[in-house]
Amino acid sequence: MTMATDTITARLFAGLETQTAERRTEHSFLLAETPTVGAVVGRLGLAPGATGIVLVNGVHAGGDRALAPGDEISLFPPLGGG
Repeated sequence: MTMATDTITARLFAGLETQTAERRTEHSFLLAETPTVGAVVGRLGLAPGATGIVLVNGVHAGGDRALAPGDEISLFPPLGGG
């Protein structure tokens, strides 16, 4: 039996959702299938370098960050400016 606490949520911002097959801004995954931020990015089908800012529960994180039940991942494309 899968419970909500066995999942993580990924939210895509600033047009990043247009780079995924489903083109949705929010996705839920089973933790067992996506144990790291990198696994989530891969599961979304995002190209290498597509994400610039990654937050887990509001804190900056890298692709090797291990996830826990209920974590929320926010993904943003690289940002530029002057």
